[in-house]
Amino acid sequence: MRPILSRLLRRVAPAGMILDVRSSAVVLLAIACTGLIRGETEPAIAAEWRTQDTRDAQLKDFADLFATLGEQAVRQSRLASPLPCVAHWLAGGDQVVVAVSSAGSSAGLERSDTLRRIGGRDLTDPGDGRWAAAMRALPQGQPSYGVEIDRKGKRLHLVLPCAADDARRLQQADLAMWTAVTRRDWLACLKHGAEAVAAFGTPTSPPLMVMTQCATASGRPDAALTATLARALMAEMVAHSGPQPDLREQLRLALRQLDAMHAAGGEDYATSLRAEMVKLGIEP
Repeated sequence: MRPILSRLLRRVAPAGMILDVRSSAVVLLAIACTGLIRGETEPAIAAEWRTQDTRDAQLKDFADLFATLGEQAVRQSRLASPLPCVAHWLAGGDQVVVAVSSAGSSAGLERSDTLRRIGGRDLTDPGDGRWAAAMRALPQGQPSYGVEIDRKGKRLHLVLPCAADDARRLQQADLAMWTAVTRRDWLACLKHGAEAVAAFGTPTSPPLMVMTQCATASGRPDAALTATLARALMAEMVAHSGPQPDLREQLRLALRQLDAMHAAGGEDYATSLRAEMVKLGIEP
């Protein structure tokens, strides 16, 4: 099975991005879609999967890889301590906001905004970790913090609630979720992932991708949870005007997993999701 995993890693994970929550989950989605759930699979990969002795052996290999990714995740510096305040957005290195917390939305932040300044730090150049570093530089104990964003060609200043308690809850839930993965405690993973989603106030793809794989690793893939992940991915794709090949691949794999679960007798979520994609202008 290890050669299969190596091939999947090369195929779906960008170089140097294995520690990233999204790229890790893409790999796991690919594995789940091509071996652990009955349904349509790519012939070459499916044939190799059939050489495994039993489905239990496949699940064990899946869990072993997932636990290894969890061990890498819990060593990330971002999980060592909470941010001084909640980052009320999900954004990549280009600073484009693709998801907003419920509190951030109430304060005026919107999907597709581009972050330009946080507190006293400019974000004029794109780059991974820039907005996270700016958040770390915020002073402790303040009730709010300012951000500047670009929206449709206009520069706007917003004041966002600090919500330090929520920042701690987010960090603790994220760390607990990944720690549960390292311990192969799949129910705890789902519990803490749900706590992270609740603390942010809006479903986003990173915790949902981990949660769907915890469900798969438990031997009970969750179609409703996978459909929630697919909708989060769709919303994040629509929020960003540029090409999003990683998100598109993740969405494609989530839909394949849903197809496989439907073929095995589960509810058909994929048909309505594909109809939503058409309405949103997302190519299948």
